[in-house]
Amino acid sequence: MKTSLKTLVLALSVLSSFVSLSTYALPQGSELKAGAAVWNLFDDADRYALHVAYIHKPLESFFGLRPTVLLVNADQGQHYFAAGVAKDIYEYNDFSVRVAFHAGIVDESENLGYTIEFYSSLAGLYKLTDSFSIEAEIGHISNGGLGDTNPGSESFVLSAHYLF
Repeated sequence: MKTSLKTLVLALSVLSSFVSLSTYALPQGSELKAGAAVWNLFDDADRYALHVAYIHKPLESFFGLRPTVLLVNADQGQHYFAAGVAKDIYEYNDFSVRVAFHAGIVDESENLGYTIEFYSSLAGLYKLTDSFSIEAEIGHISNGGLGDTNPGSESFVLSAHYLF
């Protein structure tokens, strides 16, 4: 548990330094995300993690896809580093629905069956102000059959987003 607390402090420090940057430093429409997750959702829900992500502004010339970078730090010292894309598929007033797909590596792969893992998610976002929104996300991680075993795992993540 001490490792998770250290990671949380580090992640919040990094996020606060990004938030203090001028809005000219990162593209308008980009987001920083920090959230807490429960993993093994449909099994014992016995893993907890911190999710931190950078979500780039939509690329209009690429169907509005948003390049993303994701870091997941689980309570048992497991880390997942990934890059991917997100897409806002529905918007109504301050509410939106987003899907995302990431490909990345996990540093302790014995629980997931392989070093390369894919993370996909479906999220609902609610914009609180022009600068902040909250998100509820359901996700799934799997090695897509690349490993000898493919147990996969589901997560529920609550996050806060800082909007540029």
